[in-house]
Amino acid sequence: MNVEKPIALDSGKSGRDHYETTYLDALERQAEWLRGGAGQKADSVEQLLRRNRIKPEAVLELGCGTGAVIGELQRRGLAQHYYGIDYSATAITHLKTAFPDIQCTVADVMETANVFDKDSFDVVICSHVIEHLENPLSFLQAIGRQFQFDYMVAEVPLEDLFFGRVKALLNDRSKNPAGHVQFFTRRSLLALLTATQYMVVDERVYAPCFDKATLQFAYGDKGLLRYLGKVLTEHYLPKHISRLWTRWYHAHYAVLCQKQ
Repeated sequence: MNVEKPIALDSGKSGRDHYETTYLDALERQAEWLRGGAGQKADSVEQLLRRNRIKPEAVLELGCGTGAVIGELQRRGLAQHYYGIDYSATAITHLKTAFPDIQCTVADVMETANVFDKDSFDVVICSHVIEHLENPLSFLQAIGRQFQFDYMVAEVPLEDLFFGRVKALLNDRSKNPAGHVQFFTRRSLLALLTATQYMVVDERVYAPCFDKATLQFAYGDKGLLRYLGKVLTEHYLPKHISRLWTRWYHAHYAVLCQKQ
């Protein structure tokens, strides 16, 4: 059977190293930017779980970074206990200060088994992590071995759409500021998940839409034309033509899976 695979990029720098460099260079700025998009990512987790009547007692976020998403889920009261793991000690230090009630640790989940006093988790979250990994299949297989859990919510950007491919022809993808090394379609992510021990239960596709205050913070010092372009492509267009936007230009795709 022919299975569609994500477009992979050999940029000479790992996605993991990209984020560690970013945290070291501009931790507070990166944390603020991540908070600006955390609400929509938390919406994916909350909607998928509630639609399927899943009421978690303990949730674990892998690649939690500075804690924007897991912190937002805690604020909403999605579960009783919250855990986070990230490779970056810089990010985890920030998380411990910002969200002292979240148990978190520095670890490489590809090599380290569960380090918490909790034996199992109801839900594991991988929000905008997989696109940063050189070998996402090995990652999914590893977490299935290393952690006991019932469900996983994984979300990635869909960047191998029509206009994404056009941009890839016009620009060098290795220079992307987000540090992505995998470029997915809906089909290629589903193929990746079903190639492991995960059964897809539900999904959510949405057009990421940032408020103008967040865009002003991120791009206000990049020049007027750059800022106005971002307001158009990351606020107005995804807000008003979201159906077309998610099909042709850009989307975020979240999948609820059950571990087999």
